[in-house]
Formats: sequence, C-alpha cells, structure tokens
Amino acid sequence: MDITPIGLVRNLLPGFPRFILTALQATLGVSPNADHQDAVTELIRLVARPILGTPSSLVQSQENSCRDIPIFGPMWIAKCTLLKPETKFRGHDCNLGIEEAIIKAIDYLGHAQYRGKFPQIVDVEAEWTGYRGGVSYLARRPDIPEYEQYRKLMQEVEPDSTTILYFHGGAFCLMDPATHRITTSSLAKHSGGRCLSVRYRLAPQHVFPAALLDALVAYLSLLSPPPDSFHTPVPASKITVAGDSSGAGLATSLMLLLLTFRQLNITHLRFHEKDVDISGENGLTPPAAGLAITSPWLDISRSLPSVYRNAKWDIITSPLEDPSSPCPAFPPDSVWPASPPRVETYCEASLVSHPLVSPLAASSDIWHGAPPTFICVGWESMQDESEILARRLHDAGATVMFDGSEGMPHCFAVVPWTQRGFSALERWGSFCKDPAVSKGSVSWIKKSGEATKVDFSELAISGERNLNDETVEKLMTRERERRVVLEASLVEKWKGKVSVDRANRMIT
Repeated sequence: MDITPIGLVRNLLPGFPRFILTALQATLGVSPNADHQDAVTELIRLVARPILGTPSSLVQSQENSCRDIPIFGPMWIAKCTLLKPETKFRGHDCNLGIEEAIIKAIDYLGHAQYRGKFPQIVDVEAEWTGYRGGVSYLARRPDIPEYEQYRKLMQEVEPDSTTILYFHGGAFCLMDPATHRITTSSLAKHSGGRCLSVRYRLAPQHVFPAALLDALVAYLSLLSPPPDSFHTPVPASKITVAGDSSGAGLATSLMLLLLTFRQLNITHLRFHEKDVDISGENGLTPPAAGLAITSPWLDISRSLPSVYRNAKWDIITSPLEDPSSPCPAFPPDSVWPASPPRVETYCEASLVSHPLVSPLAASSDIWHGAPPTFICVGWESMQDESEILARRLHDAGATVMFDGSEGMPHCFAVVPWTQRGFSALERWGSFCKDPAVSKGSVSWIKKSGEATKVDFSELAISGERNLNDETVEKLMTRERERRVVLEASLVEKWKGKVSVDRANRMIT
C-alpha cells in the first residue's frame, strides 16, 4: 500500500479515464454495479483498489499506515501503556501463567504440541477513545497530560456503560489505533461508552501468537488494571470485544481463546501478582458482554469462493491463483521475505488452519458459551466466512445479529462514506451499548434500504453455494497443504543460499 503523493499519482493516473467514465455512468445509474452500489461507493472502490493493491514494500507500507496523525474534532484520545506482568509464573491445574495457558490452548485446538518460539510478553500500548461533544471537526486536542485527557473523556461517558476492547484492521501487518480514531470515537458515541484501542504487534516482524498475546494482556488489563493504569477494574459483563477485518479476526480469536480456557478448566490467570478470575460466575456467563465485528478476516488462507466471486464489488483484489506464488507477494525489503522464508506474514504455513489463527476452522461445539455477537459484512471477499461463523455461533446457542449489506465492499462501516455505511456503523455501536438486549436475526439490506430476512440455516448454503462444514474443511486443508509445500520449497532454497554464502565468506 503506497499512499505517498508520488505513489498515489503513479497508481491512480493510469485508471483516470476509467474513473471518469464510471463516475458518469454511476451518476446516471447505468454502470454495471448500479443496481446494488451507489455512485460514491463505486468511485471509492475504483480509487481504493489500486492503492490497496500497490506493490509497495512492507516497511514502507507500515511507515505510511502507522503514523501518529494529529488529533482533531469530536474525540477524546488518552494514550496509555498497559504494563506487562513483572515475573513469569508457572501455575498448576486451574491457575496458570499467561504463556503456559496460551500454549495449552494452542495444543488443545491444534491437536498437536506447539513447537514454535513463544514471543516475549511485552508492554502493550493503547488509546482510550471517547466522544467529545459540543466541538467542531476542526477543534484541536487540549494541551493537557494524558491522564487529564482520560479524566475529560470519562466525564462524557454514560454511567455503567460498555467498554469496547477494539482491534484495528490492516492484514495483521499494517495500520494502527491512530488510523481508526474516527471509527472508535464513533462507536463510543453510539454506545455511550468508551473504546480501548490496542496497538498490538504487527507481522511479519512478530508472528503468531504475538498479536493474540497482546490482545489477552489488554483483556486482563481491563479486568485487573496493572500499576499506574488510568482506569479502574472493568467486569467481563461490561466488555465488548470488537474489531474490523484482521482486527475482527483477532477479536474472534481472543474470544475463542477465552472459551477454550473454560474447556480446559483454566479458571484463573496470574497477572501482576494477582490471580485473575476468568471463569465468569462458575462458567455460567460469557467471557465478555458481546463480540462485535465487521468484515472479519477469519480464514488466513482465503480459501472460500467469495474471495473471487465478489471481486467486482470489493476494494480488495483477489489473491493470485498461481499455486507457486507466495502470498502476499510484497517486494523484498529488510523484513520480507523473512529468514527463514514464510509464505504468510502472520504465521508459519502449517498453522494457517489452526483455529486461533483462522477462527473459521473452529467447529460449532467449540463456540459453546459464546456471548451475543454482531457481524456486519458486505458483498466482499470475506462474505462466506462471515456467514459460516454466524451459522456456527447460532448452532452453538449464541445470539447472533447478522447485518449484511448488498453490494457494499470490505469495511464499508469503518469509514462510512455513504448513508448505508453510516447506518451500519450506528447499528454496530448500538449493539455495543447493550449486547444482552440484542435479538438473533439475519438480514441483507438492499441499496433501497429494504431488508430481506434469511434463516440461519441458509447462510453460505443457499443458491449455488453449499459451504457445509465438510466442504469448508476440505477447502481450508487444500490451501494449508499448498502453503506447506511451497514454504518447504522456499526454505530449502534459502538453506542452499545460506550454505553458499557461508562457504564464500570462508574462502574470502
């Protein structure tokens, strides 16, 4: 993703004639997508695809997308650091340390012993975000200390309101809480609460389970605040876990991790010299008030048909169908390809179908005890996986509010450029306000605003699709095996090159 001025000109200029033609057709209502997409959405799609698909290096893309931009407008931002636990703890039975508990869950869900190098537990940076009323969009942020920012934020939060634990999107390797401030402040406004937006570690520098570890530290920090925290303890019944795109996938993985702890009878985690209860009233209440996700990336391997079927509606390009091609094919730089090389930035190839990497791999029985869930999706590459998750959560007994919008692209509710996006963002925030009052439903909303109700049993099953659990498992297994073979080939070539380089150095 190249968003530098030169990069934007280089990538948008070739498509300028098509942009003008589509703008004219869309305005007149005669474009190919006019029945389901409004003119603004069509133009956004045309502009976004070349930008998001730009073959810019990962380092450059991270620099472009992770800048701390100035804070303006109706939002409170209080930057904070959630301190890591000071000591390692090896527990027993129901009371474990963080590292031990995560490894146990990885082994349990993966049906094999985890052999990777476990990442260090580190301090986690985050931003408390709230809505700032009575100011214009050009209002500057007050020049006061961070704690005072937090105190001001809390003065505008409704009593006994929700806390949204938010994870930003960006393919696990891009973006930052700063890029999502409009989204998180809007969610805070519509929910009457506040967001804790987490700056989790990014790939490829930090592979699985680093981001999941940071997510768990953030969750535990809400339950039992580390020293010098701004906030007081937040009960699980007041936490809504949320995110978009890969951040939605991470939010879902965190929820799955917490549910797995219960299946393993892990009731307490040691955190800052305290035994933090994660059992939720003897396991009778969910680990959080709700799960609220939009355009979730739940299948790292992108194995389902909507990845290609919905390309005409989406801002995300379909992956290459060449089985010998690494995914993603970023230009080389100091962090990619990795050493030793991997096919995926986020994890080793053998883990792409692990449920904590790709929650789509988790069967319905694993989701027993899940909280009320809101899933927002458009006609995009992630449509199939979103529908399958909704179906499985429903089968597991969870209350699911599936909010689909015909013709809308990836993450249309994150930066709402049209009324349809704004309405979806409002519904997202309203769910977060009190997930317990939500009612299970599936609706697809047309361009006209008319909603069509669908039964949960029809999700990803009706029409030409028959994505039952057996088919999904076969598709994911095929993509995992392809990646394992390709990664092994890349590693062998890398080993040969390393040996040659070592021999040449010895000669010289």
